[in-house]
Amino acid sequence: MTTANAANEDRKLLLSFFPPNWKELGQVTGALKGLRQDKSEENYMRTLLLHLGCGFSMRETVVRARQSRLAELSDVALLKRLRKSKDWLYRLRCALFEERGLVTESASLPTLRLIDATMVKEPGKTGILLTEKLI
Repeated sequence: MTTANAANEDRKLLLSFFPPNWKELGQVTGALKGLRQDKSEENYMRTLLLHLGCGFSMRETVVRARQSRLAELSDVALLKRLRKSKDWLYRLRCALFEERGLVTESASLPTLRLIDATMVKEPGKTGILLTEKLI
């Protein structure tokens, strides 16, 4: 399997798949807040898509982004950007679905709560028994 170089991808083609207001959605959701003037929204999105779309690990994404001159950041900084971009990516998804006439009703979905019922006992006579961790 060959992996594409992010520097060689067709930016215009990639951006044509996004809704016309994708940058404004980034501003509204706060994902682009604090983005320096020398950084572009396109490079920010392309860096996120390296991780999300190509399935690269955080470290590999950071290395590829650096080699392609998309971004200079650490894997921890990438994690923070991903967390910050959650609402932006969700709204982009909703806009793309609406463009294609797909229903995006999420209010009807039940709220799920995950519980890990693993029991772990620390070694020794006075070891504590740990149970039920909310995820």
